[in-house]
Amino acid sequence: MHGVEYPDVEIKNSLATAILPEKHSIVAYLDNLQAKVEALKRLQAQTATQLDALLPSILDKAFKGEL
Repeated sequence: MHGVEYPDVEIKNSLATAILPEKHSIVAYLDNLQAKVEALKRLQAQTATQLDALLPSILDKAFKGEL
């Protein structure tokens, strides 16, 4: 840069801009994964509720020797 008194140099993090699209895809993947986890939690809660409702009937049959 000989002969240039004030060079026009822009200081920025070029690495941050290079990986930004990758960050977005990772965030999208994790958001999708989180949604699946939440759906599984809801299904697990529903299943637990259904099993709790069946337990008295199963115990009744077991005590009567019907199992």
